[in-house]
Amino acid sequence: MSSVARAVALPRSRFFQAAGPPRTFAGEPLRRFLLVASALLGLAVTLVLLAVIRGQQLSPNDEPAHADYAYQISHGVIPSKGSLIGPEIRYEWSCHGLGDSAQPGCDVLGGEFGAGVQDYTFGDPPVYYLTTGLMARWMSALVPGDNQFITFGRSIGVLWLFAAMIVLYLGLRRFRVGWQTAATAAALLPLCPGVLAATSTVTSDAPAALCGAVGVWLLARIIVDRDLGWGLPVIATVLATGTKILNGMPMIAVGCVAGVLAITAFRRGDRPGALRAARLSLAVGLSFLAVYIGWEIFQNGRGDPGWVNPNLPNGQPLNGSPVGDLLSNLFGVFQHLTTSYWLAPQINGETVSIWATLLTVVLAAAPLMAMAVSRRRSWGWMLGLAAFVGVTAVSIAVQLEMFVENNEYFSLVSARYALSFLPWVIACLAVVAARRRLVKASVVFVGLGTVVILLAETGVFTLGPALVDQVTFLVG
Repeated sequence: MSSVARAVALPRSRFFQAAGPPRTFAGEPLRRFLLVASALLGLAVTLVLLAVIRGQQLSPNDEPAHADYAYQISHGVIPSKGSLIGPEIRYEWSCHGLGDSAQPGCDVLGGEFGAGVQDYTFGDPPVYYLTTGLMARWMSALVPGDNQFITFGRSIGVLWLFAAMIVLYLGLRRFRVGWQTAATAAALLPLCPGVLAATSTVTSDAPAALCGAVGVWLLARIIVDRDLGWGLPVIATVLATGTKILNGMPMIAVGCVAGVLAITAFRRGDRPGALRAARLSLAVGLSFLAVYIGWEIFQNGRGDPGWVNPNLPNGQPLNGSPVGDLLSNLFGVFQHLTTSYWLAPQINGETVSIWATLLTVVLAAAPLMAMAVSRRRSWGWMLGLAAFVGVTAVSIAVQLEMFVENNEYFSLVSARYALSFLPWVIACLAVVAARRRLVKASVVFVGLGTVVILLAETGVFTLGPALVDQVTFLVG
């Protein structure tokens, strides 16, 4: 047979072999990743922009002060003790209104509305404010119209939320969770009313979910892939803590897990492994302290030396054993894990309150369920334990700060402070769903939440005003 005949006689499959390996992104097939990313982006854009457009009142959780910080630093000024909210933000505040009541009209620019109100958020490091402020200024320059800084700053929450969802998805994939369950868990993140509230307002809580999701990804990198490199964890710790000190708590949890691994490796006689894990743990801890202490030193030397915090009445005086008072709310964050939020009445309702209460029941149990379905000291068990201890540690950290600064304590630590650990408890729930093969149940559950939130945001179905203040969890 001639060479030409042999070529013609070759099997058909030889002519249709793949030119090379399929393209991937972060270990995921590129086509699937783009499909998941598009769906998550669509959900983030829809939920956040509906909240921004329909619920225009500013959040009573210090949004005017947060907005002023972003505005000032984008113009090269860092607020300090005694700084007052500037005329631009006071004018926009007058247009938006505050809390449940809408403002009937705008004050004049530079008028008396809000005059003398302090910007007391200077204690937060500047990463979030600088990022949001510069982007809001850039958007203001491109879009026609004036006095839209707060609106654009709120809209940037789409990016914070989308990034959190994508990173959580990738982190769960590293935890060996199936892509359908991982995508469903990522979609659950904005259905937590506290996350939606934070990413649709100007607040340093906006990047909390992203910081927590990065913590999940790093934890999987350490305990599943056994990658103990310290460079990425240090960068993540500096950036997360640089948005808000409490947003760095998930990185502390990662560092603590690395410390436990170091002790375990040392007891096994694995000195090189113990050294690598200990180096990672120490690097994360020092990075956190560098940002925290560095910012404290920087701000303590600026502004009014006799400044008194206008929020001092938030604490309660110690009335018994200091240890007992400080530990009285040790697990109280679980009680309101997803019910501690504020949304404008136009995008809230009793259906959202009921959904948030259901989420609290499910997510509060998720860390313990993850431990129950996993072998002791396996990575699933370690994830559950780290999530449970992390949420609890937030309460301890907040109480200690109040005690040291004011010799007081919080009778109830807001779950808003633990927002960065919501991706961790959602990850625990995803691990349980994956282990029990509950893909369809997960899709139904998240689909139900999506319908509830969308109907409430559009005002189609709410069952009346939300009675958030009356929500309690079991025996709380």
